[in-house]
Amino acid sequence: MSIPLDGKLSAPRMLVFITRVEEEKKLEEIFDTMHIPICYQCRGQGTAPSELMDIFGLGGTTRLITIGFLPKFAVKELFEKTEQRFVFHQRGGGIAITLPVTGLQTPLFQMLNDESRAMVEKRIRERTEGDMAEIHEKSGYNVIWTSVAAGYSDQVVDTARAAGAKGGTILRGRRRNSESISQHLGISMQDEQDFVMIVVPREKKSEVMAAICNVCGLHTQAHGTVFSLPVDDAIGLEE
Repeated sequence: MSIPLDGKLSAPRMLVFITRVEEEKKLEEIFDTMHIPICYQCRGQGTAPSELMDIFGLGGTTRLITIGFLPKFAVKELFEKTEQRFVFHQRGGGIAITLPVTGLQTPLFQMLNDESRAMVEKRIRERTEGDMAEIHEKSGYNVIWTSVAAGYSDQVVDTARAAGAKGGTILRGRRRNSESISQHLGISMQDEQDFVMIVVPREKKSEVMAAICNVCGLHTQAHGTVFSLPVDDAIGLEE
């Protein structure tokens, strides 16, 4: 059976591990972390000449043969994890190889594709979380974005200044809410809005936001919403 056309995206590979029997649990843990959906295991015994067995690190008697499937893009990470926990470079350590798959049953391919998608999403999420953590750690400034009813922008700026900000930038626009949000908050579905963007040192962010929320928050006539974002890189913000 041929691989569907979109199979080129995941480029499935069959991996073959030949390891010591006592390392079965260790290998299963690696497979679990890599979201490899299915694998096969059996016991085997080498029949090659002893010199060749030594070259490939297969000296000894019984060996554990593990076969599984994964997308090509995950092979590098799999081998990195394996090298951290196995000693293939030592005699008897075993071997690991991957082979391109040219045919695969549709249900198995779909299962592999689903696991691959989950793996990619996990990587993106981890990378994003890592990047944001680094930004929060290194960033010296935050942007406070405030949306208030038209006419209340000066009140926001004055409040922010009193709390330690140097000023802000005011824009005019419109807010559109869903019906449920409007009913829940008691505000109209569409309103003219003032948007205020304020850049503050990170250590002043909480104090400035708290002051704005207290004076111009949702419970006030300004019906303000406030949130902040870390500044990645900037010029012209030196104290």
